[in-house]
Amino acid sequence: MKENTVAPTQRPAKERELPAIPGLGEPLGDQSQSALDDGRVRVSDVIVQALVEAGVEVVFGIPGGTVGPIYDALLNQEQIKQVTTSHEAGAMFAAAGYAQTTGKLGVVVVTSGPGILNAMNGLGSAHADHAPLLVLVGEVARNRSGCGALQDGSAQGLNVVGLTSHVTKKSTELNRPSSTKAQINDAIATALSGRRGPTLISLPVDVLGEKTMPSAVPVQREERYTIPASSLQVASGALLSPGKHVILAGSGTRVGNGPSSLLALAEKLSVPVMTTPKAKGVFPESHPLSLGIFGVAGHPSSADFLASGVDTVLAIGTSLSETATDGWSELLRPRSFFIQVDIDPNRIARWYDVNLGIVASADHFLGALTAIISPTETLEKYGMYHHAPLDSVPSIPGTIAAPRLFWELQQRLPEDTIYSTDSGANYCWAAHYLKLDRPDSFISMLGLASMGTAIGSALGAKIAHPNRTSVAVLGDGGFAMCANELSTAASVGLPIIVVVLNDGCFTMVEMGQKAIFGRTHEFKTGPTDVVKLAKACGADALRIDGPEQLLEYSFDENTTRTLVIDVCIHPSEPIPLGKRFDSLNSNIPSQGSEQN
Repeated sequence: MKENTVAPTQRPAKERELPAIPGLGEPLGDQSQSALDDGRVRVSDVIVQALVEAGVEVVFGIPGGTVGPIYDALLNQEQIKQVTTSHEAGAMFAAAGYAQTTGKLGVVVVTSGPGILNAMNGLGSAHADHAPLLVLVGEVARNRSGCGALQDGSAQGLNVVGLTSHVTKKSTELNRPSSTKAQINDAIATALSGRRGPTLISLPVDVLGEKTMPSAVPVQREERYTIPASSLQVASGALLSPGKHVILAGSGTRVGNGPSSLLALAEKLSVPVMTTPKAKGVFPESHPLSLGIFGVAGHPSSADFLASGVDTVLAIGTSLSETATDGWSELLRPRSFFIQVDIDPNRIARWYDVNLGIVASADHFLGALTAIISPTETLEKYGMYHHAPLDSVPSIPGTIAAPRLFWELQQRLPEDTIYSTDSGANYCWAAHYLKLDRPDSFISMLGLASMGTAIGSALGAKIAHPNRTSVAVLGDGGFAMCANELSTAASVGLPIIVVVLNDGCFTMVEMGQKAIFGRTHEFKTGPTDVVKLAKACGADALRIDGPEQLLEYSFDENTTRTLVIDVCIHPSEPIPLGKRFDSLNSNIPSQGSEQN
């Protein structure tokens, strides 16, 4: 039986940069005899030392026989905590949440066979959302590959490297002890450079136990972007010319100094900013120049601004995907000039015609452009749409309307709260009705749009920021997929808040079926007693079935345990979805069926 455990305390911890996290325990000191007289050490120790040198602070995963040497080596390092989740997917989403709120590397350790297969949803999500992760996968001994060994993931078995090559930036197997340091450092550098994303190394257990010299093999991917001065002049000329201009900021602007540079540029130009859904908060939504979100669950203020036409669009740090463009909306086509800035040249001009394409990181471009622009004298005010007046939302007995729910949450929770959303109607309501001003306050893994991500992401965010409130927002369908990770939160003493929007069905699916085909099945998700299930997993829980109840709850007195809030939402609650159903409808040749 799996247990959610962390390394027990063996001796007082030395000073380290990672803040103390209640319940995680202290790592063991060096009690092994892994080093030989000639200076050689186990490959597993070389790997863990490379993680320490890379600044890794926490490792998520599930232990097993083939990764035993890695877990043993972790006992020798006080700098790295290890968190055992309930499922490998939870480990992946926790590592992604950690990486997305810090910009640092997330590390996951799993076994081969069912371990890596269980992690595939999270791996695909990290790849689609460009989360920098390093996944270490245990493997059977080399002399057992292809012989029917249990959980054989070698090239002669499951072929983990081949299987994961399409959802990673790089997937390799470690076969020579002498190349350990170079291969690990290369994987780390690859994950963190360029368009970020996950990398994977398959580790045969016999290689992990061999000895090698811990050589110094630094591997760096130095990012240098040379933007021609002429390109900067063309971009500034377009944005300073008479006319109506707008900036569309994607999640790529979160990296480095992107958020502060974006704010500085917008204020110098007095040009309004709208963000993609995944970039929510990267530009302060209470700022006078904010238009809010454009795309799925976007705000009317952004669409209304575009409706009468714009002369120049600067799209930066966004791949201009379906969710980011509200189904590749024609509203984003400017009258005069389209500027696209992306770190990946393959993303430029994939859908929209581009007058000027610049290959560079968002923070590098923003800093360079801001430096050559003089500030405007006046700052225009646009103001974003937040939500309808609370008294205009229909009141249905026994439920609370989504606009009211998120307004009440923000009245009671700190301004720097981090919100992690799942996929589905819950995301739409959270993205649309929360008003956020911090670039690291919103996590939504929309690239693959997997359900069951929110609790893991919230765990990773809480570990990264132990002094900030971390909230998971999800529907009852998604909750059923990841509720087991509540036991992880309880076992390590992480007081996250889990908000379950419970309407008893897959709301968005039913609405989509009805909109496209004119009819639908009932896709029920219950009955599930969310409160009882939460308490069984070691969390506190309460049920909200009307307005004012959250305002009366004392969050300040309940900060040491995970709290699950079961929120009654009516199935007819309107979803601010944008053009998602229209986009689906346009790709289905013949809608509907003969109906009597």
